[in-house]
Amino acid sequence: MNVREELQRRLTKPQRHRLLQGFPAVPAMVPAVSEGSLLRAFTGALRDVAFEGAAATLARGGPAPLVVIPNVSAEARARDEAAHRRAVESWERLKPQLEAKVAAGNRSEPASLDVDRSRALIVGVIPHTQCVPRREACGFCTFPHDAANKPSRLKMLSAVERDILAVTAAPELNGRRVHALYLGGGTANLSSTEEVERLLTTLRTHLVLDDAELTLEGTPALFESWFSSHLKSLAKQNVAHRRISMGVQTFDASLLTLMGREKFGDAALVKKLAKKSRELGITTSADLLFNLPGQTLEQMERDVDTAISAELDQICLYHLVLYEGLGTPWAKEEALLRAVPDNGRAAQHWLKLRERLLRAGYEQTTLTNFERKNIGAKRFRYELASFAPDQTDALGFGPMSLTTFIDWPRKRGLKLLRRKHLGRAAWSGDDLMFEYDEASLRLLFVTRSLATTRVDARSYTERFGTTLQHDFAEPLAALTAEQLVTVDDAGLMLTPLGMFFADSVVSTLAAGAPRAGAGVHTAELLKERPRVSDYLSMG
Repeated sequence: MNVREELQRRLTKPQRHRLLQGFPAVPAMVPAVSEGSLLRAFTGALRDVAFEGAAATLARGGPAPLVVIPNVSAEARARDEAAHRRAVESWERLKPQLEAKVAAGNRSEPASLDVDRSRALIVGVIPHTQCVPRREACGFCTFPHDAANKPSRLKMLSAVERDILAVTAAPELNGRRVHALYLGGGTANLSSTEEVERLLTTLRTHLVLDDAELTLEGTPALFESWFSSHLKSLAKQNVAHRRISMGVQTFDASLLTLMGREKFGDAALVKKLAKKSRELGITTSADLLFNLPGQTLEQMERDVDTAISAELDQICLYHLVLYEGLGTPWAKEEALLRAVPDNGRAAQHWLKLRERLLRAGYEQTTLTNFERKNIGAKRFRYELASFAPDQTDALGFGPMSLTTFIDWPRKRGLKLLRRKHLGRAAWSGDDLMFEYDEASLRLLFVTRSLATTRVDARSYTERFGTTLQHDFAEPLAALTAEQLVTVDDAGLMLTPLGMFFADSVVSTLAAGAPRAGAGVHTAELLKERPRVSDYLSMG
């Protein structure tokens, strides 16, 4: 099958639209370490914790000698002597094991990346994977989701804090200024204001947040309650500016009921939150889904108009991903699957909604996001920086978080995925990684840049010494013929139609890239239960 035929096939498949992860997808990643006693660093360095611990213990030469304290009772002396005998016996029992670990050799490896501290640093923290819908995963959600449970949430918070302290103490990170900090995805504001404050305090131990943009994500109803106010708490934070990102999805009552989100917040609450946020100097964002099962174009337009009337600073439009085999609850219901529009109709809905936002004075900044033209310096920093891997290092904490560091002069990089099990230190156990070489860095650059709807030709050539037209000649010809992209001396740009089919565009550009990996899919990761026990110390 040639490139044109393969593209035609892809255009009939479900479209993800968002391009959140960039290259590569999870199945192409491999285990970050070969066994539990090894730790992988964001620099690529490998640390043999078992060897280090055994060598340090052997170097001590055994338990400390018994200190005889004069003028103590015979009973106290007997207790001390018994405790010392047990320590000696334990040492004699463990010594052969320790010697065996040392004899096996130190499997540590040096860093493979040079980290540039002058690059922008963004930090994403997923405090937990809990949510509170009346229906599992709201029917459609493909993000990690677990039932709300405060004791479990606090244990996860402690595990996230341990990772933060251990990782950011590294010399490549300690003292670095953070460009933007995002607390989410999922329902991050299910955490109390005190829990959020704990996270921020922990981050400030080794990082500088004073110049950062700070975003808290969650459901509208949890931003403001009788007992706490995330808005007031955010307004007091010493950062450059503050944002909230609200998972609205739709304002339609019947669709909210279908999702089990009736209590998550209606149009009146969103407008109230937007007004109060403006008074506190907090910018506001709302996510809207479109092409929901049975949703008419009129309902979609009404959702967009309601969001506009709330005077939100940013409105994010997400095409619903729903198909048989996806693994979400809705994907198992034939009636809902039949009620989803085909790609042709779904794309036309996108084009109409996009034009509606542009006419209302919003500017499209990425594939899915639209911001008020007069937003100025309070533009959404985190998102734009995350789509610029040539300029930005990305550090993630928490279950299912992603970290990416690139050494551009040496044309190599590392992408790390933390699994839901935080019982061991990052990155170990079941965590995943992908090592970039020059060819895969080209795909990373293009796929991340395309999330902004364009790839700058000059930047590409400066990084790789070649051109987009040379490196992607055949796929670009196929994409241009389908009117999904335009290509000129300035670079590659998605057409409005190509924005909807961005998933197919990226897949076509990445055709032929190595696909070997652990073969783990996102759907499998979501089924994992979050665990936080048996933490493996960083030393």
